[in-house]
Amino acid sequence: MYFDGSLNLDGAGAGVYFISPSRDKLRYVLWIHFRASNNVAEYEATLHGLRIAVELGVKCLMVYGESALIINQLNKDWSYTNK
Repeated sequence: MYFDGSLNLDGAGAGVYFISPSRDKLRYVLWIHFRASNNVAEYEATLHGLRIAVELGVKCLMVYGESALIINQLNKDWSYTNK
């Protein structure tokens, strides 16, 4: 799963792209209907993708994105809190 959140003057959005082992491709776009920072848009993209993966019955998922914050939190390399 590839994810990306985006932020511009018109608002925020998120994209999720799946490639199956058989090379089938699924693309999803999410419009975020509230004020969001770039990090929030990245989180929304990730959560949206994870929900879709669960609904599709995916058993093994590799996640790729350009947000070091989210990737390191998913890998449990970084804390989710400030503590």
